[in-house]
Amino acid sequence: MWPNFFTGFPFGFPGLGRVNYNTLPTVAVNVGTENVTLELPNHAFYGRNYVGGFYISLRQDIPAGTTQTLPILIGTNGDTRPLMAYNNEPVTVANLAGQGIYEIHYNKYTNELFLVNGGYRPTSAPAPTRAKETASFGASK
Repeated sequence: MWPNFFTGFPFGFPGLGRVNYNTLPTVAVNVGTENVTLELPNHAFYGRNYVGGFYISLRQDIPAGTTQTLPILIGTNGDTRPLMAYNNEPVTVANLAGQGIYEIHYNKYTNELFLVNGGYRPTSAPAPTRAKETASFGASK
């Protein structure tokens, strides 16, 4: 029905959610002595907005035994960029939760990649939280 309905329009109609150009799969995980590179398909950033977000689908495991303090780089076409977290801290192997979807913010003007969401694990211990109250809300006396 859809192809027949939109044949007269002078532009291509979007795939109505069937095609997701915003999620890039990793094609390889390369572990080196100084970093770990998540390789994206060739020309992954061609035609992308200059500033904006996209998703990376990490499909391969980072090999067991990899040093947890190695920084993560994102690479395509032989060019790599460091993946950063808040306060310009580099994302390390210890910060990634494993296979899954990670949201990345990219700025072509500054060539910066920031991990925004998706399984980030801080390497430091979490801050202590306040003890839960023992009385339940609205309890009758």
